[in-house]
Amino acid sequence: MCNMECFGDQYRGCGHYVRIYQTGITYDCGRPNCKLSAAHMHKTARNCGCNMEFSDHRRVRNLFQTKCDACQEYEGGGSDEHGHRTGRHW
Repeated sequence: MCNMECFGDQYRGCGHYVRIYQTGITYDCGRPNCKLSAAHMHKTARNCGCNMEFSDHRRVRNLFQTKCDACQEYEGGGSDEHGHRTGRHW
């Protein structure tokens, strides 16, 4: 699977990586079953079943020892400012 470089924040408290932006720099995997690779074996086929998505080549911009905002909000109890439950956070 080909990669696209992206920068983001790593949170050690929960283990999440939050992507901030992609640089546009791509890395070719060289696999024949990847549609994004220069070595793709179905060059003229329109609808082959090969992979068409980049995976993240993660670059850490900031390293935090806390949990990410989404995890902190989820652990906050799920209530609004009046103390009423807002529902499930799935």
